[in-house]
Amino acid sequence: MSATTTSDTLQDQGTREFEDAISGKGPKMPKSSMTKAEQVQQAELDTALEATFPASDPVAPAVPKTSLGAPKGRESVEPTEKA
Repeated sequence: MSATTTSDTLQDQGTREFEDAISGKGPKMPKSSMTKAEQVQQAELDTALEATFPASDPVAPAVPKTSLGAPKGRESVEPTEKA
């Protein structure tokens, strides 16, 4: 068998496998072994990754839970002007 014949055979096989995969006739994907909590965490990471731009920025999976103003039970004071 020549190299060209082998190459053509492999190309045809790869093309058939690709066409089967994109048409939905490919092998079934195994079910996820992740727990519900892991699935939620993975979904949050996926969302954070999609929102990260540019790619050089680190992934931020959570928004800090902070607020402006004084802590509960204390009153805010107006900022003083420094000369």
